[in-house]
Amino acid sequence: MPAPIIPDGLNPNKLSGTQVHAHLRSLGLSKLDASLITDCVNVHKSCSWQNNEEATDSAVATARKFLAENKLGVDVVMAPARFGKYIWEVTLAKH
Repeated sequence: MPAPIIPDGLNPNKLSGTQVHAHLRSLGLSKLDASLITDCVNVHKSCSWQNNEEATDSAVATARKFLAENKLGVDVVMAPARFGKYIWEVTLAKH
């Protein structure tokens, strides 16, 4: 993973990318989704993607809470699309 470029004031708990990824996986997110969210945290950029790997609403809500509580600088939403696909969007959080 690339070296984090998180702006000052964010990530006060100094979580590593590996720790963020492991926690997101423990919430039930797929390896791909956790990796993409972690990459957005590390490079402090927004992104979106689409896949067919389902995640529960509670897992996404808990991930959002984790990202906000640790001031990781991003927010994530997932919405169902057509044909069994899901659209994920990571945006920069307003802190």
